[in-house]
Amino acid sequence: MKTFDLAAMCLRNLLRRKFRTMLTVIGVVIGTCAIVVMISLGIAISASQDELISSYGDLTVIQVWGYDPQNPLDDTVLTNIQAIDGVDTATPFMQYYEAYSMAILAGPRGRYAMRSYYNINGVYPDAVKKLGYEILQGEYFPDTNPTKKIQLLLGENAAYQFEDTKKSWQNSFVSPYPDEFGNIPDPFFDPLKTEMTIELIAMDGNTEKKLVYEVEILGIMKGDPSRNYATMEGAFMSIKDMKRIQDDYNKLLGKKPVSGSRGSSNTYQGYNQVYVKADNINNVVAVEKAIHELGFTDTYSRESERQQMQASARRIQMILGGLGAISLLVAAISITNTMIMSVYERTREIGVMKVLGCPVGNIRTIFLLEAGIIGFMGGIIGNLISYLLSFIMNTFGSAMAGGGLGGIFGGFGMMGGSKISIIPPWLMLLGLIFATLIGLVSGFYPANRAVKISALEAIKQE
Repeated sequence: MKTFDLAAMCLRNLLRRKFRTMLTVIGVVIGTCAIVVMISLGIAISASQDELISSYGDLTVIQVWGYDPQNPLDDTVLTNIQAIDGVDTATPFMQYYEAYSMAILAGPRGRYAMRSYYNINGVYPDAVKKLGYEILQGEYFPDTNPTKKIQLLLGENAAYQFEDTKKSWQNSFVSPYPDEFGNIPDPFFDPLKTEMTIELIAMDGNTEKKLVYEVEILGIMKGDPSRNYATMEGAFMSIKDMKRIQDDYNKLLGKKPVSGSRGSSNTYQGYNQVYVKADNINNVVAVEKAIHELGFTDTYSRESERQQMQASARRIQMILGGLGAISLLVAAISITNTMIMSVYERTREIGVMKVLGCPVGNIRTIFLLEAGIIGFMGGIIGNLISYLLSFIMNTFGSAMAGGGLGGIFGGFGMMGGSKISIIPPWLMLLGLIFATLIGLVSGFYPANRAVKISALEAIKQE
């Protein structure tokens, strides 16, 4: 018997008992909906937790600290870190160790002064873009600096950190926050159009010595305190310029150059803090482990928190999926019952097929195919209804959040604006395959029972 003929016969048999078939399919639909929707809730919880952690910072960034003079975190180590598989970029965040003597001056005769020196960081220029720091105006650091000017990227609100030295202290700053009318006042000057300088003052005994550098403002960064607070109110300069300023300061006081140093003495030749960005969130653990093997165990990333939350989310998914599987198990029992009844009702038909020489395999295939079709139909309809339920939950999620459902999912760590249910394509495919397999497995016993029926006894039966 051809496959098409088998399929046609199966459909005719199912349609002859429409009501029973419909009830059995409904059981599969309920089971499929239960398991798909339950798992979708767990996926949404997991995605919400990732979103929550991401709001605290980049999940692929590892912060490394180095304080051991015997194993300095210097440029050589940075080169070794950058060579680790899975590392996208690595850069120190170096601050001028005599920072209290530094000021950025703007306007005529340096009228406006920024003394938030602790937010001025020396970095590798090519790492700024890779770390995800966005530019609102202007451009990133160029590949090379053809001038002797100190190139800076300012934070979004850095211009508001400049004080007007000609005004009283109460009126010397402009607030970056909206006034009572919702208007944000402009700063004293436009940093992209105003000449600036960096001024260093060194005290050699009672003698004041001064260094002045011309400044070129390349761009204004988008403020993102979750990545680095300097993007809000600070500034970035190239690590080369930071070392240059530091060495010039030491020469001014007759000290040795401290190229690459970060400490306040010449005994430590290294950086205190380095940011390492993995090329993929899945490589963070391996990269962090490789950094530990280099001797730098004082590290931090969001991955440990993420793994704990993911483990919690997986447990929730298993519980929810288990609850859904119970419904599908009930549907499987219903399919088995339906097919056994079908075997009893069609005993004479089975006997006739055997007498006419129909292969036993075809008889088994008929009953398996009928059970599989019931599962397949239930899986398709169940998936469609699951998608509809997911849409309803996500559309009216705000209303649900006001009631008990919001409290339940809030307890699982879901953010207020997150989706309550997420059904990816693979979950729909899994639901369909699972429902079909349940049908086939449920039909296996009735199909075997059908092929074992004696042909002669079957024909005698009324």
